[in-house]
Amino acid sequence: MTRERIYGSDTPFCEWLRHCKDLPSYSNDFGVVAADNDLTIHKYITSIDGEGTRACQAIMQVEIKTRKGKPSESQIDTLAKMNLFKGNRFIDGSNVRFFGVFVLVMSELTPDDSESMWWYRFPKNKTIKSASQLQGKKITRTTLVDIFRFDLHPWNLSPSPFRRHHKTNEIIYIETTPLGFTCERTIKKRS
Repeated sequence: MTRERIYGSDTPFCEWLRHCKDLPSYSNDFGVVAADNDLTIHKYITSIDGEGTRACQAIMQVEIKTRKGKPSESQIDTLAKMNLFKGNRFIDGSNVRFFGVFVLVMSELTPDDSESMWWYRFPKNKTIKSASQLQGKKITRTTLVDIFRFDLHPWNLSPSPFRRHHKTNEIIYIETTPLGFTCERTIKKRS
């Protein structure tokens, strides 16, 4: 049997899972943590900028805590280990970037009725054991929307995680065609 929920109610499946004696949260030779994932944000529309279309998708996992709640030690352990899998994968011509796992703490139940909200991240390439080791910042509702739109980078809240990082130069070459004509050819070169 896994540990009972501290707040709220379970879905019927999660309630069954918590009471299944064959899946204990702790025994001498077995232990499983069952966590219902609060929110997966997936931006699947292709990004377009001044240089053209970019096939980039973004995904992040968000644990939501209301009434200033914090994740338990076992939940922090699981979320920190999931966060280690952040990174990029190239699939079917698209760059899919998993930004990792984050924790949103609100003073009330929603961003609209909360006086305050905090956005927490896990330390880079580390596992932690306590919510006190999360790195966070107080945010506004507007900032939260920008994070969920991926207009702000979820890790450091800097502008657009999809901006191009390399300078582009146009180089014009004069070339002679096979028929002897000269023409200009423009090549874009990225540093």
